[in-house]
Parts: sequence; C-alpha cells; structure tokens
Amino acid sequence: IPSLKKKFLKYDNFKDQTITDIFTKEEFDKSLKLDVYELASCLLINNGKEGFALKRLPVEAQLSVVYAIAVDDFDQDGHLDIVLGGNLYSVKPEMGRYDASYGTFLKGDGKGNFASVLTRDSGLFLDGEIRDMTTVEVAGKKYLLATRNNDSMLTFKVK
Repeated sequence: IPSLKKKFLKYDNFKDQTITDIFTKEEFDKSLKLDVYELASCLLINNGKEGFALKRLPVEAQLSVVYAIAVDDFDQDGHLDIVLGGNLYSVKPEMGRYDASYGTFLKGDGKGNFASVLTRDSGLFLDGEIRDMTTVEVAGKKYLLATRNNDSMLTFKVK
C-alpha cells in the first residue's frame, strides 16, 4: 500500500504491528472489509438447478500456489482430469520462494472426484514458474503445453 511506504520503511518496522497499529480508527472504519471462508484450491461443480457444490481438491493440490489449470482427458479413460501448475520465485527473501510444485496431475473418476497421481506414475514434471497451460492436437496427437515465466515452454505428449 503506497501510503504505508513512508510510515513503515522496513519489514522490521511493521512485523509485530496489529491492524489497529497500522491504520487509524478513521481509516479502518471507512475501509472495505471482506470475509474469506475458504483458502484451499477447490473445484466448483455445477449441479444445474441445485446450484454449485464446492469441493476441495486433494492435499497435493494445496502444496503451492496455482497459476495454471488444464482440464482434459489426459489418461484417455473417458473422464476429465486436471493438471495444476504454479510456483512464484519473485518474492521478498524473508518470505522464501513458493516453489513446492512440480505440477499436480489429478485423475478424475467422472463423478466429480479427483485423486492425485504421483509424478513417477504420471510422467508430469513441470519445473519453474508455470503461468498457463493448454492442450493442442497436432497430426492426430494431443500435447500439453505449459508456459513458464521468463523461461521456455514445456511440451508433454498426452497418452
């Protein structure tokens, strides 16, 4: 927040402050306040007239930030699967890089359930800061393309 840059020049200046130490009562009273009820990576399932059902993805999908998602039948079993990619390297040193993901393959069962598949079994290894993914078909063969921040694109042949 630009207005706080002059008040708190360094992280040490505000690391132990509470919200009421940082903002005046007047600033706090006129600010927009929003509530967060779910921070996990989730799936919204459209149940038609019944609305949407929120379903948390498996724990393996929660290990790092997600910036890219591809949905397709990657294992050719007739059910949609999900591939997740992410990571973030350009953070302040005291925070540490968000680099716990090498991509996550979630196998779908066609009923809205997804199970994580180990890298050694899926063959998926997304190294770097993944920012977008898509599937393309070339000469009758399907490929997963993954773009990386400040790096080359990754290509995987789908079964």
